[in-house]
Amino acid sequence: MSSSRRSLGLALDRVWPLVVLAGLGFYISLVPQSPNDFWWHLRIGERVFTTGAIPTTNMYGWTLPADHPFTYGAWLGEYLMYVLFRWGGASVLHVTRTALALLALGLVGLEAKRVSGSWRLSSLAIALSGLMTVNNLIVRPQLWSWIPFMGFYTLLRRFADGKLRREWLLACPVVMTFWANAHGAFVLGPVLLGIFIVGEAARILLRWSGALAWRDVGWLGFILALCFLTTAVNPQGFGIYGYVFDLMTDPPSQGMVVEWQSPTPEGIANTIFFVSILILFLVIAYARYRPTPTEALLIAGFLWLAWSGQRYVVWFGMVAMPVLLYALAQLLPQRWVRAPALKNALNVVLAAVVWIPVLLAQPWFVESLPLPERYWELVLRDARIAPLQTVETPVGAAAYLREHPGGQLFNEMGYGSYLIWALPEQGVFVDPRVELYPLEIWEDYVRINRSVRYNELLDAYGVDRILLSLRLQPELAAALPQDARWQLEYEDDYAQIWRRN
Repeated sequence: MSSSRRSLGLALDRVWPLVVLAGLGFYISLVPQSPNDFWWHLRIGERVFTTGAIPTTNMYGWTLPADHPFTYGAWLGEYLMYVLFRWGGASVLHVTRTALALLALGLVGLEAKRVSGSWRLSSLAIALSGLMTVNNLIVRPQLWSWIPFMGFYTLLRRFADGKLRREWLLACPVVMTFWANAHGAFVLGPVLLGIFIVGEAARILLRWSGALAWRDVGWLGFILALCFLTTAVNPQGFGIYGYVFDLMTDPPSQGMVVEWQSPTPEGIANTIFFVSILILFLVIAYARYRPTPTEALLIAGFLWLAWSGQRYVVWFGMVAMPVLLYALAQLLPQRWVRAPALKNALNVVLAAVVWIPVLLAQPWFVESLPLPERYWELVLRDARIAPLQTVETPVGAAAYLREHPGGQLFNEMGYGSYLIWALPEQGVFVDPRVELYPLEIWEDYVRINRSVRYNELLDAYGVDRILLSLRLQPELAAALPQDARWQLEYEDDYAQIWRRN
């Protein structure tokens, strides 16, 4: 009887990762949706769904010709977003975001457990990696890259460790067919393969313990070639690599968008990123373990990538944490790393109970939670179009413009994304398709926001209406009431619309 009860229980060590995942799931579920990279992607997905064709031009920005070419490289990710939205609204997209994030972090934890042998250390890997994702949790096509990336990484690590048959790697080119159409981060798949090829070849040449055979390295090269070929199964063919390169080197994106810039020790994700680097180097310095050539290349390559842009910190967290936890397992006392797995039925109850707050934080129930009022100062309550939208979503202003259309509109950038969805016929001055607009337009946009020669610039563009954010454009919002050339025609708690007299 006692043996049967123990078999139905759960070891406390296995509860730790579940508790950490539940805590992260609660946090992720509450991350509100800013309009910037959500609504315009949703509109493109809707166009692909209804027309059966992938757009190739600007269409919505009136400061450029409507037929100005533009590449929608994430068309499949946008299409999937719209299909989910059409099926269950934005709530389903929020839940999908949370589920994919937790699944990816779970894969990080499983890989950390495999290499360290410890569920406790696995929970630490999940926590650190999860905290490094919090800058990348808005609903956008990038969410379709999390699982393919961790899938590639997990398969390659296990193959390099001799824990996986080579046939499993044939899944990589199949996944690449999807990934290359869903999001530009697909290039990280070939990057991972290239790192493992170089690292494992060096491991052989250096006569490193546990090295693969040359035929296995050749198999990795074969898989890389297949992946390169399958990326061509997209509307751009091999030109998709040029699209990604142009995006990563686009001057407006690199110079004006925070997530494309190097991280600074501010905010949760960036702070944990810097702390994890310090811990990683200290642990490797004092542990009895030395990273393999492949692990050294992974850490160096993805650290350089993360250092070049905040949006890449998430990938460093996923790659580096299993390496860190394996080295830490060599440093800590083994009685702590591998504690006795004593099962207890109450642990099952505990593992289930910690997920109740995650359930209550989903969009259908979240407004019933006793969350701080400061949270609701940033999030719209009872948003008619979708739940958990930030106050930067101009729901009321767009409804007013629908009833009072017309004019050449100057708008806040994120507002442009929502207008593309809610009022596509209006046309926008700029929107978050940053690489679409020339640097000159963005420089003028910044000057106008700062109320520097704004009337001169607005006249040059022919602007006769302004939609501004009181929070994001305070200098322009302060200048217009003092300017007799502009008349306020709409105002709510977050936005204003001005018309030229």
